[in-house]
Amino acid sequence: MAEDAAGGTEREVTGNDLSGTVHGPVVQARTVVGGVHTHIHESGLPPASDVHAFTPVANPPRPPSGRLWGRDDDLDEVVRQLEAPSDDGFGVALVGMPGVGKTELALHAARKLRARYRLTWWVSAQDGGAVTRGLAALAHHLLPGHRQWRTPADAAAWAMDWLHHHDGWLLVLDSVETPSDVAAVLARIDRGPVVVTTRWHVDWTECGLAATTVEPLPAPVGAAWLSGRTGLDADDGAHRLAADLGGLPLALQQASAYLRAQGLSYEGYQRLLDAEPGELLDSPAWTDVYRRNTARSLRLSVDAVAALRPSAVHLLRTACCYAPETIPLGLLAPESQTSLRQRSDIELLRSYSLITADGGSVSIHQLLRRLLRSGMTVDGGEAATACELLRSALPEDPFSTVADWPHWLRLISHTEALDAFVDSIGGVPGQAVADLAGALHGVGTFMLAQGWTGQARGSLARAAERRTAALGEEHADTLASRHRLGEALRALGSHEEALDVHSATLDARLRLHGAEHRLTLQTREALAITCKALGRTDEAIVQHEAILRDRATALGDDHTDVLWSMHNLALTYKQAGRLDEALHLHRQVLERRTAVLGPDHPDTLRCLHNIANTHHDARRYEEAVAAQEQSVADRVRVLGPEHRDTLRSQSNLADSYLAADRVPEAVALHERTLAQRERALGPEEPDTRWSRERLEAAREQQHRAPGPDGSP
Repeated sequence: MAEDAAGGTEREVTGNDLSGTVHGPVVQARTVVGGVHTHIHESGLPPASDVHAFTPVANPPRPPSGRLWGRDDDLDEVVRQLEAPSDDGFGVALVGMPGVGKTELALHAARKLRARYRLTWWVSAQDGGAVTRGLAALAHHLLPGHRQWRTPADAAAWAMDWLHHHDGWLLVLDSVETPSDVAAVLARIDRGPVVVTTRWHVDWTECGLAATTVEPLPAPVGAAWLSGRTGLDADDGAHRLAADLGGLPLALQQASAYLRAQGLSYEGYQRLLDAEPGELLDSPAWTDVYRRNTARSLRLSVDAVAALRPSAVHLLRTACCYAPETIPLGLLAPESQTSLRQRSDIELLRSYSLITADGGSVSIHQLLRRLLRSGMTVDGGEAATACELLRSALPEDPFSTVADWPHWLRLISHTEALDAFVDSIGGVPGQAVADLAGALHGVGTFMLAQGWTGQARGSLARAAERRTAALGEEHADTLASRHRLGEALRALGSHEEALDVHSATLDARLRLHGAEHRLTLQTREALAITCKALGRTDEAIVQHEAILRDRATALGDDHTDVLWSMHNLALTYKQAGRLDEALHLHRQVLERRTAVLGPDHPDTLRCLHNIANTHHDARRYEEAVAAQEQSVADRVRVLGPEHRDTLRSQSNLADSYLAADRVPEAVALHERTLAQRERALGPEEPDTRWSRERLEAAREQQHRAPGPDGSP
């Protein structure tokens, strides 16, 4: 019996020579073999559940490359997920930035699984229309010649119904730009296996897919790629270029084509990439046969985000003004001016694989960074925004707030990179320059506190130069940078230069603030400390005593500035040999700082160190050793084992061991301190040179020491 197309009734079919199942109208004579029915709906379409794909078919957009460089483990994992999906999933989403090789990985996975599936159907999924057309094409493949679908959407719906009812297929939805379009398809199919390739970092588990991030290739793999494609050696130049291209397969392929065609060395290509990255990466002459191009792929993503939120692209370009290292999240959205818009922009950029955001930090692929920087000018405003954000992200106290030191450390490279970028584009507004100068001043002060005096001098000199240009020579901020610059010069041993800088700063602060202002007193004290360093001890004592009186009168006995004056006066008394007066003052400062600041404040920890040194100068070596051992332990606990102040206590403890005739302990501790200073400060910092001298002196004393029998 057959279903009547008009009335839905069944009628007998005779005069046919048929076997199997027949879909659609039948016109054939002779006899019926077996129980053959034809099922004809009013629409003229058979149910999708009754249609089978007998002929194996695959429609990839191109064949996979001959070799999948560096992705063997990734390929095995994708195949495993497709062959044995989780209980609540039926496929995998390959997620990553443009040009990272998501489609290539999917092509290789499809080829590896081709014997498993009779149908491998590839859908270009850049938008909803493309998804519909790709699924409609599947329907037409399964029912060739049918024209009963009114629209492509009807054909796509039939295809999804077919996928829902059948096994033995693999569906690839490639280059997904709108996750919601794909989510609707997956919800209707409700089975797999399905491979999605996309730059969207979203929760693909909601669609039944396990997300796999496709990462750029490591530099050694990239170097092997370049060598294999060009015939050049996989030498250091190949590794450097692969790293500079960020391990992006599309960029490596484009570079290989250029190197072969132009006969260039790796270094030659690198120079072109440094000079004109936009022109090099955007040239149509170096695309492959599929017209893929690194710059175009990256810009398509940027343009797509710009269409959604222009502010997100501005923030992305702003981030490119900083160093290529990881960027603290607080640098792009400072807590002091938390902006939901900024955080939404960051999340959109992350979702679109233009940045990676993890653990409170943000990273930009260096090739994307190069490409965006190459077209930036002052007119875009990104450099000014970067300066403002950097200034807002600075912690308050680089000297004493130990918890903020890791954040300061992360800001150094970004401050230096932004300083160079502002110079390269020129014309940045004065307020932005002032913001940048504030950042240079802050990181310079932090470096000075850590004992990195050479770096501190450079940063503080730049801060003073930029503040002079933006604010004027006698602005309070300019003078603050010059004051700190003088301290850096003194720490480097450039005492006369420091004296000149502090003298000029003092004259300006006297004119600007008057003699009793807190900032004026600060520079008066710096000048007195420099006089002490020059050996002008009596002059320094007179200055320190006057500053202490003035500060105590203006601020009260327990103000931190007053305690600093007592501290510096005690050090000057010690240098003058007035050891009992120095020890008395140091103990007073220890008591008051413990009460005001707490026992673990870095300023409080200085006191026991200075008490130990005073005992040493008084030749009370047992007391010196006991106090300095405690000082080292406290500073290791609070500041860390390689902080400048910790190593100063450790160096002085070694000297006390030597004076107490504990020579082997002195030599061992000086050796350890020298190694730590070389590692933490560098070989030419003043503290490192001092360690080298003290170690030599300890070894000389060890060699002069008599043997056990009294012999030399």
